Amino acid sequence: MQLLKGRINRASYWAIVGAALAAILVSALVFRRPLPAALVVMLVAAIPRLHDLGRTGWWAGGVFIALMALFFGGGFVIPPQAYQNTLGVAVLVLPVLLSALGGLAGQAADNRFGPPPPRGVKLKPALPTEA
Repeated sequence: MQLLKGRINRASYWAIVGAALAAILVSALVFRRPLPAALVVMLVAAIPRLHDLGRTGWWAGGVFIALMALFFGGGFVIPPQAYQNTLGVAVLVLPVLLSALGGLAGQAADNRFGPPPPRGVKLKPALPTEA
């Protein structure tokens, strides 16, 4: 998948995250439930953003797996009050992680994931060139 390769800059990342958050808000208001697919869109945006920081996209996958295990399995193994507290912490930590990805400057030079992305909002990642 080309979307998971290459690098995107902060502006592109915030455009994608903003659109996903807007979709979640509209879905919650209209259908009375949030749109889970928008979370996947944010995950897909996090991978090339991590590449821009010189990190592997597996970091985003690890966070996603931990959140899914917490949301779907946590209630079965820990008491209800502790589960609610843990969900509260997750709800506070996730925006911090999203903000860190959008706030940290990417590497200015080429890295193993490709050349630096161009300035401005570009929804197609800057892909590595074949040598």
